[in-house]
Amino acid sequence: MTSDTFEMWSATHLITIGVIAVLSVLLILYGTRLQQDDRVFLGRRFGLLMLVFFIYEYTWRFCTFGFEVCVEQEMLPLHFCAFMSLICIIALWWQKSWACSLVYFGVLSASIQAIFTPVLKEDFPSVAFINFFVSHSLLLMAALLQIGVLKWRARRRDPLIALLLMDAYVLAIHPVNLWLGSNYGYTTEGPPGTILAQLGPAPWYYLWLQPALVILFYFMYLFVRKKS
Repeated sequence: MTSDTFEMWSATHLITIGVIAVLSVLLILYGTRLQQDDRVFLGRRFGLLMLVFFIYEYTWRFCTFGFEVCVEQEMLPLHFCAFMSLICIIALWWQKSWACSLVYFGVLSASIQAIFTPVLKEDFPSVAFINFFVSHSLLLMAALLQIGVLKWRARRRDPLIALLLMDAYVLAIHPVNLWLGSNYGYTTEGPPGTILAQLGPAPWYYLWLQPALVILFYFMYLFVRKKS
């Protein structure tokens, strides 16, 4: 079955966003009806689901396209959202405070943008389309599950911890991009149609973005701050 070229804000895109929104709400409503022990178990099962899907997605890529093509077309698990999938698993399974901070601030400020402004070539029902939106919807659901069901609450320093960890990813992935000639984390070129593309040349736009992220993260902190 062939697939058309993906178009942002097309009917397919809007329907997909609607489905993700409905499933996210249903997950939170289901989770909030559970007892505390069952909520923890739900979080761990969801983390396991993310791990299984992560392994499936990259196994499919390597088996379908081969390692060399995956390197050439930036399909290795080096994108920020791939990194965040692993962090979500850690947060949901072990509830490590640094991981929970990164999930909340990282997913809801950065990863969620991929749902609205996806860098995608093929439309539904291609495997690439389905894998893309499933993986990114799992990120969104994990962040909502963490705050809406598991009731994680942030400490005052958590916004800065999350920002520093995101900066560490950028600093670590940029030399890899220079080596491979790739653009993981968009450190060599801003994605079209996004805020980054309007902030000047890469990777310096990440530097100009820091004050805005500090303000945004502390605004987000107000909704999940840990009460004394």
